Amino acid sequence: MNHLLKTCIMAVTGICLILGMSVPSVHAQVGSIPKNTNHTGKDVNVPQSTFKQYLKAPIKPSSVGLGPAKPKYDMDIRYDAEKHSVAGSMEVSFKNNLGSDLENVYFNLWPNADVFTENDGGITVENVKVNGKQANYKVNKTKLHISDVKLKTGKRATVRMDFNVKVPHQQDRFGWYNQTVSLGNWFPILAVYDNEGWNLDPYYPYGEAFYSLTSQFDVTLTTDASQVIATTGTEIGQPKVKNGKATHRYKAHHVRDFALEMDPTYHKETKKVNNVKVNVYYTDQYAKHADALMASGERSIQLFSDKFGRYPWPELDIVSMEGWFGGMEYPQLVMISFAGQTTDQQVESVTAHEIGHQWFYGIIGNNEHDEPWLDESFATYSAALYDGTLDQLTTPAPEADYAHLSSPVATFTEHAAEGGINTYYSTIYDYGSRTLNDLRLKLGDDVFYEAMNDYFKAKKFDVTTTSDFIKAMETSSGKDLTEFFNNHRVFISDQR
Repeated sequence: MNHLLKTCIMAVTGICLILGMSVPSVHAQVGSIPKNTNHTGKDVNVPQSTFKQYLKAPIKPSSVGLGPAKPKYDMDIRYDAEKHSVAGSMEVSFKNNLGSDLENVYFNLWPNADVFTENDGGITVENVKVNGKQANYKVNKTKLHISDVKLKTGKRATVRMDFNVKVPHQQDRFGWYNQTVSLGNWFPILAVYDNEGWNLDPYYPYGEAFYSLTSQFDVTLTTDASQVIATTGTEIGQPKVKNGKATHRYKAHHVRDFALEMDPTYHKETKKVNNVKVNVYYTDQYAKHADALMASGERSIQLFSDKFGRYPWPELDIVSMEGWFGGMEYPQLVMISFAGQTTDQQVESVTAHEIGHQWFYGIIGNNEHDEPWLDESFATYSAALYDGTLDQLTTPAPEADYAHLSSPVATFTEHAAEGGINTYYSTIYDYGSRTLNDLRLKLGDDVFYEAMNDYFKAKKFDVTTTSDFIKAMETSSGKDLTEFFNNHRVFISDQR
């Protein structure tokens, strides 16, 4: 998500504090490592011979122990533009790779977050079955708990459910405004189980706190034939039109989410770069920025593919909308929101930031709640790389001692009364991008970007951690970067 939203959020946070309202707090399990160890878990005075052995050790895929594995979503949904609602059914199949029998399964229901329900949004779930049998389940706001699953280790299961989504009336990544509807984080999505257990952190309205594994999607959508639709994935064949309704089918592979944007007044332009179709969707209101959106799409695909690793999907949709939040990323789709006057240069920069997220969270995934710097710092760096302003990444370390670059969202929200939300942005976006540029300057362009490509290859379609990134940089460069990361407030201990 682009940090142009900071001004609005800072104002809202200030109002909340003045009125005595609390900013939502969240909880993360954070431990510590012994004081005589550094961020890699090694002794501080580690012998050089030990360090060389450490470099030779492979970067192990973090997907081992992450599950449930290989999710596959099959959806049949209908969007009613008059009621602003989605109704449908979904089957999700997955494998129990967790090493023991699975008794419970959880889904996140993001539409039930307070920020949406207070604007007439929300989601209900019914008729839940596991392997064809009626299941016991309970909904607690953004959590769906399915109990008595009894799935043996190594076996697959299929969860089926019906659901109804009420889209809130608001300018947001999930909402409708005028004729535009944005469906981001709108359906029941399988939670991730890792060494912390099931990840069921609350919705974070000031940024992202999403966490999911790469999945396959097969989505059938029926809605008004007049709707122009941008989605994650690729449309299969031509829509079937009958009685003013059109039925579309989309498939997406190796993606962490599935988003849609619809507006019957959208125009669409398409260009191809690096065998990737770049589609720009815009209304008459924002036609003057269509060329800037396309220019950013074309050049970002080329530049980031060269510097980080090749864009792996066949399409990228860039959609414009009226809104306050600057931009929001989803796999193969970025939302660019406009509020007031803006320049084409600003449009390109915001779009480059969101496209940077295609690499950082889209391709190289992370737990955005526990380690938000692993995608937001990297996307902000990507935009500066696009803009040619890397030399302007000079933000000093935050004054607050609690603000580590590797801190989870919870650390900042727990300090909301003392400006923790503002500190979140200045740390994670600004100081984080500065840290990456400092690393580039320390290693040199050739070594840094070669290391970034190695990191991409090691973690593509996987989930990364701060430890993984440090290891990748040290392994590729052959340098001990302990002092560098400690000096830039990057600590693995923040995640233990």
